Amino acid sequence: MKVAILGSTGYLGEQILEVLERRKDFEVILLSGYSKEERLREQAQELNVSYAFNPRGRKSLWANSSTTLITDYNLLEKVILQEVEGVFFAASGIEFLDLFWKLIDTSRILWVASKEIIILTGELKSHLLKGRENLIPLDSEHNALWQILKGVEREEVSRVYLTASGGAFYEWQGSWDDITPEMALSHPNWKMGAKITIDSANLINKGLEVIEASALFGFSSEEIEVAIQRESFIHALVELKDGFSLALLSPPDMRSVVLNAISGKKRETNPFQSLDFSQIKSLSFDYPVPEKFLGFYLAKEAGRRGKGYPALFCGADEALVSAFLSREICFGDIPLILEKILEQEVKPPESLEEVKAIYYQGYKLAQMLILERKNIQ
Repeated sequence: MKVAILGSTGYLGEQILEVLERRKDFEVILLSGYSKEERLREQAQELNVSYAFNPRGRKSLWANSSTTLITDYNLLEKVILQEVEGVFFAASGIEFLDLFWKLIDTSRILWVASKEIIILTGELKSHLLKGRENLIPLDSEHNALWQILKGVEREEVSRVYLTASGGAFYEWQGSWDDITPEMALSHPNWKMGAKITIDSANLINKGLEVIEASALFGFSSEEIEVAIQRESFIHALVELKDGFSLALLSPPDMRSVVLNAISGKKRETNPFQSLDFSQIKSLSFDYPVPEKFLGFYLAKEAGRRGKGYPALFCGADEALVSAFLSREICFGDIPLILEKILEQEVKPPESLEEVKAIYYQGYKLAQMLILERKNIQ
């Protein structure tokens, strides 16, 4: 199968490449990356790929490469629509939203890790996301739900649970304003990109995953619970109406998720790490408390409202995480500003362009509130 990896230079992209290197039935013909262009060129050379996409690419860097550099988005779409059979959406954000929108109704297999793409698409096309065989989630929790739900009938399910590690500050007793970017980027169990790691530190990521799960599987927000599972061995649970629950367990290793996602109906031998049950002394569960994880509940509220609020929230969160990483705001400012964002009036979107406009509205509103906060301080 000829595939493209969008976001190949990020942490998940590197994990995908590591898995695909072991597979002779996959041919990577296109890669994309932005801030790490030198690494993108190395990847292209190592795999001898035909195309590399970077809208800010330096042609001089690719002068002696056998890989064709693409800097135009329309040309990227053309190559994917004509030459690619499957696409990995491993980049965060909504940069490839238009491409995903065009591909969702085709026969191409789409492996999707970008929760923003799913959330914004779900604003308009949630009925087209549910049950699609060509759409395979790459988030560990949603992939776990996807695996479990294949074995049960929808009417047998009472509720589903997404799990969360609780992040780096589950037991934090100090002021959230004292948390530095370096502290927040140190996740206890997972290695991930900066944006998702910061969102995981205050559980906003888990709130977004609730919205994503609703779009992917058709459950209402009331049917989706979140449980803190500190060890990150259980990734999702499905509670059945007869009182039994099904859980999926594995080590916190995205390579296993990728391997399962590309294996189709056949489960293949995992060459990566597996669980050693003799080393598991306990499995602990808890629920996120509003006093500490306000951002999580705000994300859930945005999902409950729907009608543009999820897009508004995603855009604002993007701006806030960027501002925190550049030390423009404190960690504790993020949920406080998001709370103000949800006070805004939003007109329900009726088109993809309107969804994107709401996303950027949230981004700009957050930037304005960040500036106001800086001026006050």
